[in-house]
Amino acid sequence: MQRSRAVPARTPVFIAVEGPSDEAFVKFLQGLCDEERVHVHLSASVAHGGDSLAVVEHAMRYLARSSARNQFSRKLVLLDADRIDQDRKAKRDAASAAKRSGLELVYVQPNLEGLLIRLHPEHERRQVVARDAMRELRKIWPEYRKPPTAVRLRRRFGLDDLRRAALHDGELAKLLRIAGVSA
Repeated sequence: MQRSRAVPARTPVFIAVEGPSDEAFVKFLQGLCDEERVHVHLSASVAHGGDSLAVVEHAMRYLARSSARNQFSRKLVLLDADRIDQDRKAKRDAASAAKRSGLELVYVQPNLEGLLIRLHPEHERRQVVARDAMRELRKIWPEYRKPPTAVRLRRRFGLDDLRRAALHDGELAKLLRIAGVSA
């Protein structure tokens, strides 16, 4: 009798995100992991707005309620980097709260639309300020609508685009390493 090969268990990774656009990005990344046969499960939890500390606090509450909280190999919070200064001025210290709770912060520079610009060929080094990111993204992707869907992102980008951009973005490179799809 022939034995069937056991399928390795997926490594669960928790990722708290601000809103539906970031959730779509995590689902997009999960799809790429699946295509690469990387045994990881990216579990996104949406805070539905707020500043960086509010997203961290959402992650803390979610994990406190979750029976699976100890099963996650990593616990991340995906944050827009453009909010850091504003949060500090308001004395809303997301980094300290995350550290106390065992959460790792991953910053999207300056926000998701800025990252999506850099996923386009020949734009991987491009830096835009947050207030211009949507307008600049629509110049190279006129059909872009917020929030994107994971399917729409997958039609536009692939793992090679993420890896190329990660060569110039340490935070994206960290996220890809955690997901198991770095170059």
